[in-house]
Amino acid sequence: MSNINVALILLAGGLGKRLNKKISKQMIKYNNLSILEMNIINFRKYLQNIPIQIVSNELDITKVIKICKKYNLSPPVLSGTERHKSVYNGLKSFEKINPKYVLIHDTARPLISSEVISKLIEYSKKEIFCVVPVIKVSDAIRKISNNIVNSNISKKNTVLVQTPQLSNYKILKETLRNSKKEFEDESSVFLHNSMQVISIEGDPLSLKITYEKDLNLLEPHLTENSNNYITKIGNGFDIHRFDNSRISENNFIILGGIKIKTSKKLIGHSDADVLLHAITDSILGVINKGDIGSIFPPTDDKWKNADSSIFLKHASKLLQSEKGIINNIDATIVCEKPKIIDYSQEMKKNIANILNINEQKISIKGKTSESIGFIGRKEGIAAMVATAIQIKNTDF
Repeated sequence: MSNINVALILLAGGLGKRLNKKISKQMIKYNNLSILEMNIINFRKYLQNIPIQIVSNELDITKVIKICKKYNLSPPVLSGTERHKSVYNGLKSFEKINPKYVLIHDTARPLISSEVISKLIEYSKKEIFCVVPVIKVSDAIRKISNNIVNSNISKKNTVLVQTPQLSNYKILKETLRNSKKEFEDESSVFLHNSMQVISIEGDPLSLKITYEKDLNLLEPHLTENSNNYITKIGNGFDIHRFDNSRISENNFIILGGIKIKTSKKLIGHSDADVLLHAITDSILGVINKGDIGSIFPPTDDKWKNADSSIFLKHASKLLQSEKGIINNIDATIVCEKPKIIDYSQEMKKNIANILNINEQKISIKGKTSESIGFIGRKEGIAAMVATAIQIKNTDF
């Protein structure tokens, strides 16, 4: 379904202070998708070619810019101090397109009904001012003051108004441009100016997230596909010995993708990065794609002295193709020297950058072997890694 006469504004300007979360409600994630992204995906499902403009608060603007690039959308515009000002900023961004109608939706309503969208789009073929989805009130309504019920309100002909709302683009833009009054939504703009607002049947599941209880009610629907995912653990191990024939103060090793000055080099076909090799194998183990040696055989001169980040990036791409999400990486490096704690933070940053994950998901610990055995004699370094990954369950 698509209509070139209609453009879409997604309002993501709220900070969600009443939700008591550290992030804006539209940035809360389920199955690695933010609520804002769910809005984009759902609308595109029903309106494939519709122009979309996101209106973002200043706090989230960097994240929203990345989301817009990810979904090939125009850059976001900044929200205003009030909802109607945010709407106006979104409307101005469509001046070149100049659509006949505009759909405006609060992204705090992540569940979007195809039936509601279809009914609204049908009205875009007619001459209207505004069309809104509504829900009939079934409970009794009363007015209260200081927690005291003080008067009756008849529920007859009373409705709850939802979004998205379909509005005449030109009239709405001009009305908001010339108005100094605050408006709760688009229907209130048209009603204030004595213009007809048409109602259609809304969707009870299109609940607006305002308080934490709202989020709790919607959570089963936002995570309805999460039971298709399970957590798998992949183990990786690698060990390399030092080259005792070339001892120099100018030598270095590569560990976690960073250079560390040592007196001896590590022997390996590639750059002998035991940590990146172990992480790579742990990821390959989860997706059952063999090991680093089978994909990048040491018998192939192509990989001689190769940067091990190449191997880890390849494993990451394979994981992405399986829609796997890294939960955490727990790595232990066993050696007498160097002192791992001095370099662990830099390693974490580098690995997080390679895998495009938050470095808080990575733990790197250093252990000695108490002068026992091969490693205790300072003849080599080993790395052991356990990686937990959320991935689709293929058992059903």
